[in-house]
Amino acid sequence: MSKSDGAWSSRCAVAVVFLLTGVMFVWATRAQVRPSPSSQARKRMVQAVDKTLQEGLHAKLPPHLSTLLGLSQEQECLVRQAVVRTGKVVQGFDVATVNKNDVVLFVVNETTNDQTLYLTSKEGVLRKVVRVEEGWAGFKGSPAKIGECSREKSSFGWIG
Repeated sequence: MSKSDGAWSSRCAVAVVFLLTGVMFVWATRAQVRPSPSSQARKRMVQAVDKTLQEGLHAKLPPHLSTLLGLSQEQECLVRQAVVRTGKVVQGFDVATVNKNDVVLFVVNETTNDQTLYLTSKEGVLRKVVRVEEGWAGFKGSPAKIGECSREKSSFGWIG
């Protein structure tokens, strides 16, 4: 291989790396921008919130979960609740009675006691995700980085 061939392949490798970095940056940026819910999805979410406020059970979101979600500082959050149980999995829908724009969707596995909580607005705009496993809580992501939760979010077909 001649000197010019080595320089060419080196320049080509740099260009490929630069191009791949650019593509990955664009892909990551687009993955962080979530599309707003469609008008039909917003309408169904608003209907589900209104129905839960009218017919849901009176319940309390525990202080530690209210704090993790940013709804209170170590105080219970009064909610109206709708719940669906499938075996050992409980899916719930909580609407805060003080601020009706604070809506929490949750999935609890009663076998492992693992929980995933999704804080949304009344229109279905995702604001925060918290995952509790074996008593330890962690943030799964902010709304800008929520792509990894799309599989779990899709399990809420029972709403509306």
